[in-house]
Amino acid sequence: MKRIASSFAALPATARGAIWMCFACASFATMALTIRLLSTDIPPLEIGFFRAFFSFLLMVPYAIRTGPSIWKSKNHKAFMARGVTGAGFVMFFFPGVALMEIADAQALTFTTPLFGMMLAMLFLGERFRVNRVLALAVGFAGALIIIRPGFQEISLGAILVLCSALSASGSGTLMKYATRSDAPDKVVFFHAIYMTPIIFIGALFDWQWPNLWELFVLIVIAALATLNQRFLGRAFAATDATAVFPFIFMRLPFGAALGFAVFQEIPDLWVWLGGAVIFGAALYLARSDTGGGKPAL
Repeated sequence: MKRIASSFAALPATARGAIWMCFACASFATMALTIRLLSTDIPPLEIGFFRAFFSFLLMVPYAIRTGPSIWKSKNHKAFMARGVTGAGFVMFFFPGVALMEIADAQALTFTTPLFGMMLAMLFLGERFRVNRVLALAVGFAGALIIIRPGFQEISLGAILVLCSALSASGSGTLMKYATRSDAPDKVVFFHAIYMTPIIFIGALFDWQWPNLWELFVLIVIAALATLNQRFLGRAFAATDATAVFPFIFMRLPFGAALGFAVFQEIPDLWVWLGGAVIFGAALYLARSDTGGGKPAL
């Protein structure tokens, strides 16, 4: 394990960020699948509350190990703002993904890096580089290839997922800001603290007590969500947000594979074509941003 860790640490920053982001995408797609499976029995907002609550419990051991110093931070305003955007994501995405096929929902979340790139430029002072802008433009074209066929009429689920993408981009930008001075796990811990009570208020309007099996599945969802957050934190801590955001497009192949395995959903040719374009853009970014490309402009 130490040898693997040292080899990983020796990788260029963008490569490490890309790997962490791919892990985040895999956990996110699996969480979406589990939400859709459970939403037939438990209201989506209630699933969102348990996701936040159990995520908080899973981070408590980290807080205990860290000790009183965990409360020392200059970023509490950013933590509170991220709690609001995180709650917005959960309250939009969980009901939205319950109404859509998994691959379609993953495709719509591809708007997240587009919002995120703008927010990073406006609030984090990050500069756009030619290779990053090119990769993002090609990735966006790939997303359009997927979204345009079959989305002539925007459904309620699609609107909710798009709103969740905007919320997620705000949350990601705030995470990048906070991880400049705080450890990624501390950012995740406070994210759960501030987000949980907001979602609880929404869940109270449609509450149904889960049985033991449903409670177990809710814990699994929370574990996947926590892994997603921790992977995201490490991705953003490794390099610039504009470098790792395009790799969020990897949610598509993960989501498509899970949708086929569980629901026998077969994405059409447009989905695979768009996915290939997106992967090519992400691969180009990884190679050009680790020293093989032109100097930053």
